[in-house]
Amino acid sequence: MIEYGGGVTVKSVRRRAAVVLAVIGLGALGLAGPAGAAKESSHRAGQVPADDITGQDHPADVFVEAWNYVPPEVHVKQGGHIKFGNYDMYPYGAGIAAHSLEEAIAGCTSPPYKTSGGCDRYPRFTSALTDHGYVHNVEGVDKLPAGTYPFTCQIHSQMRGTLVVE
Repeated sequence: MIEYGGGVTVKSVRRRAAVVLAVIGLGALGLAGPAGAAKESSHRAGQVPADDITGQDHPADVFVEAWNYVPPEVHVKQGGHIKFGNYDMYPYGAGIAAHSLEEAIAGCTSPPYKTSGGCDRYPRFTSALTDHGYVHNVEGVDKLPAGTYPFTCQIHSQMRGTLVVE
């Protein structure tokens, strides 16, 4: 071990240099705080906020986390569109990891939608099955008249939410 005097060694200099480089690296990555922390929020009311770590907007208007829709009530202007994202980590190892967002029809909890099974029609809107980490358009929302529509997951019928078309 080489000692330079005053207890300073090559090992201690390397350790200090590593700590300084790590602090500079974390600062360069923006881990000192969210990218937009000092900026005023530009998000519209009801829009999913930016991610705390990346500072990027979520591409989905409603998503699943812990088998729950977030937000559980979604508002859209008549003729508008929404996107559904599956960010749920919980289903892994406990069943099917895919989720959907589709109109909940009384007497029906999942496809196939057959009139003999109590279902009298197909859902008016659906995202189709969406695997973990993916975002799908919810097809049919733009054709809905103003009103309130319950929605569910075609696999996990305990998941519930409400779409409000204004």
